[in-house]
Amino acid sequence: MCQLCAVQFGPVQVVAPSSPWHLRTVVLELESAGVVDILPVEAPPVAAVSVGWIDLHAWSWQPQIASAESLHAMAARAQRGGYTHLLVGGWYGWSDPSILSFLQKETQDTQANLLFLASWADEKGNIAPIESLRAAGAFGWSLPLKQLMPWRTLAQALSYLRYVGGQIFILPFWEGASGEKGVPEAPELALAGWEGIPDYAETVALHAIIALHRRHGGELVVGPITTAEGLAIVQAHDLVAFTGITYAAASAAELLSYQPFWKVHPPLRSNRDQSALRAALSKRQILLASWDAQVPAEEKNREWSSAEVGHPTLEVVAPLLWAILSAEHPPAERLSVLVSLLAEAPRKLLGLSPFTIEKGMPLDFTIFRIQEPAQALAAPWQGFTSALQVLGTIRCLADAHSLRSQIL
Repeated sequence: MCQLCAVQFGPVQVVAPSSPWHLRTVVLELESAGVVDILPVEAPPVAAVSVGWIDLHAWSWQPQIASAESLHAMAARAQRGGYTHLLVGGWYGWSDPSILSFLQKETQDTQANLLFLASWADEKGNIAPIESLRAAGAFGWSLPLKQLMPWRTLAQALSYLRYVGGQIFILPFWEGASGEKGVPEAPELALAGWEGIPDYAETVALHAIIALHRRHGGELVVGPITTAEGLAIVQAHDLVAFTGITYAAASAAELLSYQPFWKVHPPLRSNRDQSALRAALSKRQILLASWDAQVPAEEKNREWSSAEVGHPTLEVVAPLLWAILSAEHPPAERLSVLVSLLAEAPRKLLGLSPFTIEKGMPLDFTIFRIQEPAQALAAPWQGFTSALQVLGTIRCLADAHSLRSQIL
């Protein structure tokens, strides 16, 4: 990796609520093995530093599809968004150990660490070789995104996965019937933006998942929660849940434009739902994921009814989150909430450490800064503004040298 001389990085403001250095300005002495020393300084900070951010849900097209985004390209987008780790799931779920083995090899020397979610059932609902998937490098377990929810296999898997292990398995939902594609002909459903399933499909699925979870146990995280009703259910039952940044940043009003960019899965919801999700994020009552899906441009840039669902979000999560939090928190408190949602909470959930910044920790940092006034985000997110700018990540000394030359 990066065999370079040590570097003094700073002055930077530490944003790590569990660290004694939280909100203090320091210079970090870095070597290839990690942080050698932390020196307090009086100079104004040129940037802020936190432990590396973790994304709880990015999607990737199957590697055998010619138009699929490469894992290296996904990792590069993650790095530009400030992420050092990505939890990655397949568009249809990966139930073949050979695919996971191939993906593990493809992740060598990527700009972010990629953790893979396998599927315990294939497209026909058959149980996958779970032990073999674990041996091939599965980090956790996922339900296939665009398939009928296999309740039978889900019931079997919940109890079994307790013994196989795995810090997390995530259930992307919510589907209604096999074969539903595109936007339905019914005008009242045309703005739904996905398979035509209304928002109450989320509450129905949640109640079924809760019933299975009570019976079979296991470690469970559900999402993306997109409605106020779904949020109330997961809070009432103390479920670990997440939402996607798009649902907190935008509402169904965007669908009136019929721009294919806003055709996402699940669909955008009402202003009321958006407000409930924003409040839950501000209070740290729910986790946040990018819900990233880099659909090939030729599939997305079609007329509304034939365009694919999903869009890239990895590079805009932090700026959008900062803008969302601005209405609820003063700047210093806002920094703590932002880092809690992007770094500390997901690290604890996934069993990744450290959760703080101190001597001896490895090189695993996100560097960002706040610059007023707020600036417009790049297309296709024009119309949204934020004062937060992600500068990059530090995972080796070369990153530190490069970033230092940019910000000093």
